[in-house]
Amino acid sequence: MDKIPPEQLAILAKEDQSSLTSSLVITFTVISFVCVCLRLFTRVKYQAMGWEDPIIMLSMLLCIATAVFQVLQANAGNGRHAIFIRFPDEVENNLKYLFWSVIFYNASLIVTKISILLQYKRVFAVKEMRIPLHVLMGICVAWGITTLFTSILTCVPVHAYWNIMEKVNAKCIDNKIIWYVNASVNITTDLLVVALPFRVIWGLHIPKRQKVALLGVLTIGWFVCVVSILRLHALVVLMAHPEDKSWYGSKVAYWSSIEINLAIVCACLPTLKPLLVKIIPDFTCHYGSRTNGSTGLIRRLRIHGLGNSVTRNSVDVDLELASNLLSSKALSSKAHPSTSNESVYGENICIPHNSGEHVEEHGRRSYSASHKAVVTLPQPVFVRP
Repeated sequence: MDKIPPEQLAILAKEDQSSLTSSLVITFTVISFVCVCLRLFTRVKYQAMGWEDPIIMLSMLLCIATAVFQVLQANAGNGRHAIFIRFPDEVENNLKYLFWSVIFYNASLIVTKISILLQYKRVFAVKEMRIPLHVLMGICVAWGITTLFTSILTCVPVHAYWNIMEKVNAKCIDNKIIWYVNASVNITTDLLVVALPFRVIWGLHIPKRQKVALLGVLTIGWFVCVVSILRLHALVVLMAHPEDKSWYGSKVAYWSSIEINLAIVCACLPTLKPLLVKIIPDFTCHYGSRTNGSTGLIRRLRIHGLGNSVTRNSVDVDLELASNLLSSKALSSKAHPSTSNESVYGENICIPHNSGEHVEEHGRRSYSASHKAVVTLPQPVFVRP
C-alpha cells in the first residue's frame, strides 16, 4: 500500500459518518416504536388483539436491540476510515457489535414478515389465499431459522468472528456469500409478501378506485423493497472496497436500520385507521370512490347501519367484508339473483340504484321507510326495496 500524503490524511481524518449513522438509526427506531405503540393503543381501544400484534412487538424489541448494537458499532469506529481505527481493541469491538446487529437485524425482518402474513390470514377469509399464504409463511420461517444459524456460526469457534488473533485458525464462511444470498432472498420474500393480496383484491367486484385504495393500504411494503435494493447496492460497494470496510460499512448499517424499521411501520399503518377516523372524522370520506355510480366499502357500511362505531371503520373489517365477496359467490348468486334495478358491487352485496338515501343536516343520513337493510355477518348482505 502506497504511503498516503499528510494532506490527504488530514482530509480523510475529517470524514466521519458515525454521527450520521447513529442519528438515522435512532430516528427511524423511534418512528417505528411510536407506530407500534399507536397500533397497540388502537387495538386495545377500538379492535381485538390478534396474534400478529404480540409478534410485531417482538419484532420491535429485536429492532431496538439492532439499533443498540449499531450505535455501539458507530461509536467503535464504524463510519470512519479504517486507518484511523485502533487495532486491535476498536477493530474487535467493531466486529463484535456487527456480529450481534446482523443476528438481530435478520430476526426482526423475518418476524415482521410473519406478523404481516398473520394479518393477511385474519383479514382474508377466501380459500384461495390459504395455500399460498401458508407456503410463504413456511418459507419465511425456514429462511429465518437458516439465517439465524448461519449468522451465529459464520465462524467456528463463534468468537473468532471478532477475535482477530484466533481468526487465522478458525473455519469461517465468506461474508460476501452470506450477505449477498441473504439480501437476495429477503428482497424476493419482500416482493412475495407485498404481491400476495393482489389477485384476491383485484378479483373483487367493487369499483376500480376502491381496489386501488385497498391495494394501496396493503402494499405500502413496496417502500421496504426499494430500501432493500438500496441496501444491496451498499453491500456491493462495501465488498468492492475491502481495504476500508469501516467507512463503506456505515451505509450498510443505516440502510439495514431503515429497512427493518420501515417494515414495522408498513405493518402498523393499516391498523391505525380507526384511530385516524376518531381524530379526523372526514378521513373515511376519502377512503372509497367518489363517483356518482359507486361508493366505497366504508360508505356502504354506513348505508347499512354498520358505520356507527369506529371498530366497523377499520381496515380489517373492510377487507373481511371484501373477502366475503369471493367466499360466498356461489351462495349469493344462486339464492338471491339480482334484479334489473340493482347494481351489484360484488357477489354478496346488492344495492338498489334507487336506495332512497337522503342527507340531512350535520352529515346524518335518513332512508325511506320502504328500504330496510337486512344485515347478517358474515353472511351476504342484501338491500331490497
